[in-house]
Amino acid sequence: MSARPAFTLEVGQNKYLRATAGEMHAMLTIGAHGLDGLAPTVAEVILVDTSGSMGRPGTKIGAARRASAAAIDTLRDGAFFAVVSGNHEAAMVYPPAPGLAVATPEVRAEAKAAVRRLTERGGTAMSTWLRLARRVLATRPAVIRHAILLTDGRNESEPGERLDAELDACAGLFSCDARGIGDGWASQELLRVVTGLNGTADAVREDADLVADFREMTRSAMRRGVPDLRVRLRLLPGAEVRYVKQVFPVEADLTGRLVRTDGTVEFGTGPWGEESREYFVRIDVDPTGRDRGEDLRLARVDLAAAEGASGEVELPAVGTPILVHWTDEPALSSRVDPKVGHHTRHLALREAIDAGRLAYESGDRAEAERAWGLAVRLATELGNDRNLRWLSHLVHVVDASRGLVRLRERIDPRDMKGSQLSSWHSTLSPGARSRRLGEEPEERLVAARRRCPNCSRVPRADSLFCEQCGLPLQDLSDLSDKSEAPDELPPEDR
Repeated sequence: MSARPAFTLEVGQNKYLRATAGEMHAMLTIGAHGLDGLAPTVAEVILVDTSGSMGRPGTKIGAARRASAAAIDTLRDGAFFAVVSGNHEAAMVYPPAPGLAVATPEVRAEAKAAVRRLTERGGTAMSTWLRLARRVLATRPAVIRHAILLTDGRNESEPGERLDAELDACAGLFSCDARGIGDGWASQELLRVVTGLNGTADAVREDADLVADFREMTRSAMRRGVPDLRVRLRLLPGAEVRYVKQVFPVEADLTGRLVRTDGTVEFGTGPWGEESREYFVRIDVDPTGRDRGEDLRLARVDLAAAEGASGEVELPAVGTPILVHWTDEPALSSRVDPKVGHHTRHLALREAIDAGRLAYESGDRAEAERAWGLAVRLATELGNDRNLRWLSHLVHVVDASRGLVRLRERIDPRDMKGSQLSSWHSTLSPGARSRRLGEEPEERLVAARRRCPNCSRVPRADSLFCEQCGLPLQDLSDLSDKSEAPDELPPEDR
């Protein structure tokens, strides 16, 4: 087994397309292993909303003070950091002048004293907060740059295009996680920030929860070891990447970040710690004049670590192919790869959550209950506990596996916003447990009492869906005709 930090890459796809089709879907699963041993220079900026609404009620500004202090305590010795106060303008809280302090016990104490003096006034202009963060982070060299943004309101003190322009200026310089506290903020604004800056967005359900959340976000930033990983696709002549989306751990459209050169498409994935991520790729190619009945390499996927980290991490030595095989056999071309099918079900989950929200806001409670019932069933099948937790605040769950729910009489706006943000969080696809380089695969345990209703395949013991067809598994004990149940596993699945 390799002792060095390493990245692994797996491709999930059904390579077979019908003879006239020209649209290939593939899932890239990337795993980072052993990065905890790396300790690059880290810079953290805490952006705290101090607009006037943070004082209504005062528990919000109090929670922000305590959470900021907890984040400061979580910084490792030697880390660079700053705290910024943001309303209709941005101001330094610590250090007093624009720049980054170095975390020591004495400096942490000074910074926490400054945070305790935060007061609320004015409006909300997030571009000024991000601009000051960008300016501050440029004052010292750091490999990993991260920001935490907390807000309780909408970006109403400036034109929307100003925020968009600043997000473009910050992209690639630092990543940012955003949190909404109270019920006056806008979900789409937080999503816009984190999508542009490789982060996550979430709602604060209880003000007291903010301390643990800030602590975990800071701890996660301290554990990151590689500032960026580039994914490069070398394409078959005539092929074109239509879009790329990150689909785990959170969904984000990366198409606008693609760098296209002759026959090559490349995109950055942001900073990495010990984790796995998945990216959904669509490649279009005209089948006219192409060879039939044989595998063609539609693209080759290579990984490249950011400059300065390439010598510290091990990467796959050989590129991983995305294949295409045009066929006249419907049984082959109609198969759904389990990784792709998993992503498709997550899209259906997000759409169901949003459909329930729209129905509820229009006064159609019956349709909201139906849509959120579907969402509960899908989240249960996908093992998406985050979505289930938020949905449980919208409905009483009667039978999760069947999607039977009862709408709650009163729904807190925070829970509505939280469920909307949670719908962008997904789960890892079946079998996507990337191994370290040189690591042997685990023994294949099977689920003896379940099989696929389409191909009768007996799956892994921990599978909810068929690894071949992507369909929900059927419990043999539920079959009405017991004589159809096999007495033993087929030889290939023993």
